[in-house]
Amino acid sequence: MRGIAASVLAVAFALLLVTVSPAAASPAQSSSTIHRVVQGDTLWSLARRYGTTPERLAVANGIGVNAILSLGQRLRVPAQAASAGRPAPDARAAVASKAPAPVPATQIYRVRSGDTLWSISRRFGTRPERLAAMNGMSVNATLPLGRALKVPGAATAEVRRAPTPAAAAAVTTAQRKRLAALPSRGVRWASQLLALSQRFVGVRYRWGGTSPKGFDCSGFMYYVFSRMGVTLPRTTFDMFDTGVPVPREELQAGDLVFFQTVSPGPSHAGIYMGDGRFIHSSSGAGRVRITPMDHDYYAPRYLGARRF
Repeated sequence: MRGIAASVLAVAFALLLVTVSPAAASPAQSSSTIHRVVQGDTLWSLARRYGTTPERLAVANGIGVNAILSLGQRLRVPAQAASAGRPAPDARAAVASKAPAPVPATQIYRVRSGDTLWSISRRFGTRPERLAAMNGMSVNATLPLGRALKVPGAATAEVRRAPTPAAAAAVTTAQRKRLAALPSRGVRWASQLLALSQRFVGVRYRWGGTSPKGFDCSGFMYYVFSRMGVTLPRTTFDMFDTGVPVPREELQAGDLVFFQTVSPGPSHAGIYMGDGRFIHSSSGAGRVRITPMDHDYYAPRYLGARRF
């Protein structure tokens, strides 16, 4: 009897296993999945990828919506969003074959001579504050040469193209009218400007410098002009954009002359002195110096002149 009872129990247990719901037998699905941050990831790009919002991702991970993500950082993605962001296995190959290559949300830009957060932000169609946040720095930080900065990717940035020397030097009729309307500061003012400028010949070149302790090229012009009562923009790019264009044959002492040197666009500038010379803070020479306009290096790199 005992053997029969054992057999009955065994059969009953087997039937029970067969009739148990598969859903009940399978483990519960996780309420979220983990994403490891790779180059170019932001909360915005991940939100688009997983079909959610940056705010929801931020809340799920206890971070701010403007937080900067670190490579390899583990992010929790809500389950519904995670499933929305991944195609079914049998559809992945077809999607991969038809979808264009993704454009990164960010790219890397290496700092060149004359760069500031302001000039770089203008080139990549963003704001200095956003660049500072993307790179974990102050908006007033000094940028060392060669530093790798995260900047908006090609999909979100309209990169500013450098003008050709011919286009940069051309002066339109409207610009000539602006030049004619510009009040002359007079020979005396120009003489005082040049006398002040020459007091700093030999002062060392200093990246980001705006004082007699050291100047970069735009910092030198910014300082000298401010002492003469004229406030210039801080960067060579902004000076080139806002000054009144001057044809080369009409250059006067006190005009700013611009050159395309280490990077595209007006990356270097100086103050025209007359007699075919300009004074500038040269990173190559490491100091403030006077150079002829027809110098072998600068002559072919001349972009144009501006008057303030």
